[in-house]
Amino acid sequence: MTFGKAVLSLAVLLLATVPLALAQGTYTQIDYPGALYTECEGINAAGNISGIFQGAAGNWQGFYFSDGVFTAINYPGALATYLYGLNDAGQIVGYASFPGYSYVGFIYDATGGTFTEVKYGGANSTLPIGINDVGTVAGAIEVGKNVFGFELVGSAFRKVVPPGAQSSGVAGVSESGELVGSVSYGQTEASFYFNQDQFRRITIPDTPHAIIEGINSTGSAIVGQKAGSPVGFLYQNGSVQQVRFPGYGTYVAGVNDALQVVGYFQDNSGYYHGFLWTPPADAAKK
Repeated sequence: MTFGKAVLSLAVLLLATVPLALAQGTYTQIDYPGALYTECEGINAAGNISGIFQGAAGNWQGFYFSDGVFTAINYPGALATYLYGLNDAGQIVGYASFPGYSYVGFIYDATGGTFTEVKYGGANSTLPIGINDVGTVAGAIEVGKNVFGFELVGSAFRKVVPPGAQSSGVAGVSESGELVGSVSYGQTEASFYFNQDQFRRITIPDTPHAIIEGINSTGSAIVGQKAGSPVGFLYQNGSVQQVRFPGYGTYVAGVNDALQVVGYFQDNSGYYHGFLWTPPADAAKK
């Protein structure tokens, strides 16, 4: 798990939960050619996918997968590049690492091949994780030893910190600007919605202390992890389904309006492979 996702996951409690209904549909394995590890992190309406892979030399690089073609993406001069959410315009957010544990956040334009730095003033690191179709960016920042969520609307930043929180992070943003993320109150962790300056706790049926990893454009579906268990879930219209690549521990990261889910799974040799889950034909119509 990379640095940004570890920040957003915060501390995770190992809890027993009621088994979820297994999501029916089709699982497709996705591997960057020749990669040791592949993680799919974001998916847009067209089914284009963003993510990260580890090459044979051991370095982490970003990738963009569109129309069956992989494109490697590397921030100039960086030791490693990590890509997460993307929107329908082909803008992808992520961050790059440099010597001395320094991180630079960015928006990458897949059409023009250009990077635009994203930097929260006064932060040690800015870690963009999600972006919507109007260009609102969300993620996490490090300020000293503290970690907080943030959103960037136009050129205006603001922290996203639920009242009383010790730390927080934003994992995704919908088209309307609704944010989802995780919050720590010390010994207790929770997930939240933030919209129109109001925080609301997310409660997933049969999944206490769920870790939220993404939201789709319409805000109708969210994905995440069962706490302490390598099993993902899709929550939509009050129903929660287990997302698990057959036979392996699975981590989910993104979902689009067609309810296609992306993430990665760990095989028996310890290697990670990306995947795409496509629901049954009638599922997205519900």
